[in-house]
Amino acid sequence: MQLPSHGANYKTLYQRFQIPIPEKVYDLSENVNAFGFPQKVKDAWPQFIHHISTYPHPEAEPLRTMLAKKLNVQRENLIIGNGAAELLTFFAGRFTNRQVIIVHPTFSEYKSTLEAQGAKIIEYVAHEITTYKLPMNQIKKSMHDASCLYLCNPNNPTGSLISKDIIEELLIYGREVGCELLVDEAFMDWTDESESVISLIKQYSNLSVMRSMTKMYGIAGIRLGYLVSSENVINQLREKLPHWHVNALAIEIGRLCLEDDKFRKESIENHQSLKRNLENYLHKQQCIITKSVANFLCFQLKESQKTRDFYFYCLRNGVVLRHTENFVGMDGKWLRIGIKSEKAIEKFQQVMDEWYGK
Repeated sequence: MQLPSHGANYKTLYQRFQIPIPEKVYDLSENVNAFGFPQKVKDAWPQFIHHISTYPHPEAEPLRTMLAKKLNVQRENLIIGNGAAELLTFFAGRFTNRQVIIVHPTFSEYKSTLEAQGAKIIEYVAHEITTYKLPMNQIKKSMHDASCLYLCNPNNPTGSLISKDIIEELLIYGREVGCELLVDEAFMDWTDESESVISLIKQYSNLSVMRSMTKMYGIAGIRLGYLVSSENVINQLREKLPHWHVNALAIEIGRLCLEDDKFRKESIENHQSLKRNLENYLHKQQCIITKSVANFLCFQLKESQKTRDFYFYCLRNGVVLRHTENFVGMDGKWLRIGIKSEKAIEKFQQVMDEWYGK
């Protein structure tokens, strides 16, 4: 039976494989902030009630203007969506019967949304899984005939970072041969932002940058993302999107999250501490781990042929990991783990120790 194509929704996973759900389950298969959403959102929740009966602003104001100011871009270069997934779908609609390059392993929604829109996909695999080294010569050769190159930075599922210099090299080349770049920075706010390419928007009209607000701020159920691009691309998307496609609650919650920079900084510090401890533990188990800068990482068991057995052993013992069987280039021999609470990580370590008979 096929494993699900995404993390989260673990109850469905247990039902699909007819495994009894343990009394306590730790879901490490998804990458939302382990510490939930900002306290400011909880405190302000009663004030949101009146938004239920009113139509939202069609351009998601005041959030759009706030984001533009924070990112130092023009308001006309930014559009907010009902999650980054919505924007990915409409962005892909620009490439019907045109060639698009994706580099595996990567977020599965790129391929699925492009295929749904009739794009012709050119696929490559990174040279090294642990560092996600791009096959630059192959990519550049294909850019001559391609309309766009999709990059996920930091990469999902590995968490590895592509340097800003490498992306700018591809932008310069793409400008010469007529190829756009979409850089998905859904997990960039877990870093110091020095490798973000949003600052290059003014310089390169062939650049679009996708961002998500759900991962850092723990609001996956709200659905909120945005795209920064040329005014021309933004207008193309606006013409296709529904009139009120971002709900009023999402706009208000996004505004509060954006104002709470202390929450973001504390989240980064807490996750980094937990991740360092997890990395040290996995190294002691002789696992190979990816060079992740995000709030998750991938690891490979010393005996990688036993990965599926270990995955289901964890599942039966109340720990849900993210398999990699649908990630090209990883072929099920790696597992992704989200950095969650200290208690959740300790439970994972306990289960792994029991697996090894310790």
